[in-house]
Amino acid sequence: MGQRVMNGYFHVLKKIDIFVLCFMCVLTRLSESLNKKQKRGFLFALGLIALISLLEVVTLKVDGLPKKFRWINIVSNYLGFGLTPSVCICLVYVLDKKTKLRWEFKLAILCELIYLLILSLSIPSGLVFSVSQENIYSRGPYFFIYIFAYFISIFYLSLSTIFVSKQFQNRSKALVYPLMIFLGAETIIQILVPDLHVSWLCVTLLSDLYFIYCSEMWNQLDGLTGLLNQNSF
Repeated sequence: MGQRVMNGYFHVLKKIDIFVLCFMCVLTRLSESLNKKQKRGFLFALGLIALISLLEVVTLKVDGLPKKFRWINIVSNYLGFGLTPSVCICLVYVLDKKTKLRWEFKLAILCELIYLLILSLSIPSGLVFSVSQENIYSRGPYFFIYIFAYFISIFYLSLSTIFVSKQFQNRSKALVYPLMIFLGAETIIQILVPDLHVSWLCVTLLSDLYFIYCSEMWNQLDGLTGLLNQNSF
């Protein structure tokens, strides 16, 4: 009975998650304060969150099913773990209005590709995660590789946001810290209580708050000169 209630609770959260993500995609497309590059970055980030959320549903559905579903379990877990740092990279992409990519961003993409390669090479040995012949998922002895990649991406997003907010003389830059602390605390809780499954709902909430934060920051600037506008002064 308790497990049935938890499953129902999980599916309700996922439906709320997908609805909010769809709403944010529409809001992003209709936004007049974002340029094409920034809209593209937000849409990629929201799309990745939706994809990883759905992959989480798939892994829970197929886990423990007959052996023929084992490959789905492996691929879904690989993509879910592998694409997680890309969400923060997409949000960093949003921050810079220039079309030319900075070297730091190119390095972040390279690190993500290396991480995906390491993760794929670890699948046969089950170092990061494993799916047994009975199609049962479990964490591997080197699961910390995923945790490290995730927290490094959060740290990268935090530094990038603080740096950009200082450039824009944004008085609300201190709000970045509680946002990142919230995401870090939620991630730690998810690691300690893996059956909770609220991590991606929290990431969705964070992306919404981040959208509001960035929109407020850019609205303080004059569109022509890039300097603080009259209302800011």
